[in-house]
Amino acid sequence: MPLYRGAALFSLARQCLKSPTILRSLSTQASQSFIERAKLQGANALLGAFTSKGGFDAVFKDNMTIIAIKDGHVTVDVCIEPSLLNSYGTIHGGATSTLVDIVGTLALLSRDATKPGVTVELSTSYTSSAKAGDSLRVEGKVLKMGRRLGFTQVEIFRSSDDALVATGRHTKAL
Repeated sequence: MPLYRGAALFSLARQCLKSPTILRSLSTQASQSFIERAKLQGANALLGAFTSKGGFDAVFKDNMTIIAIKDGHVTVDVCIEPSLLNSYGTIHGGATSTLVDIVGTLALLSRDATKPGVTVELSTSYTSSAKAGDSLRVEGKVLKMGRRLGFTQVEIFRSSDDALVATGRHTKAL
């Protein structure tokens, strides 16, 4: 796995920042989680920079932007940083599953901002890889939202060639 230092790290950061949506969202709303923000202001308040209160999902705080959110659908841009890589220099499976978790939750929040739910089941299938500096487009949709359970599907694409990197299903108790 390559180690990024000095000029190489700045070059990688410039690559990630080429995305206009990431550039627009660099001013974050900080110490409020995306779930708290949705509950207080509604799902449309989630557009822009992803916010985290500092929990596990904070690995995506500075490199994920919510670019579209509507009834049951969400689209997110993510830039792969070195901290998200495995020992082979590609996106770590845990980071990919975390994207399925976050984006599945965002899709549910787009239907009802007061019901983020808790994960009951999450599965991820890995079909391709992404490397540091790659930009990903992540699309989540609600398959079904009942009174007690919500079912989502998330697909992760490499932006440069639309290759499917992973797909996941996420079930949450509401």
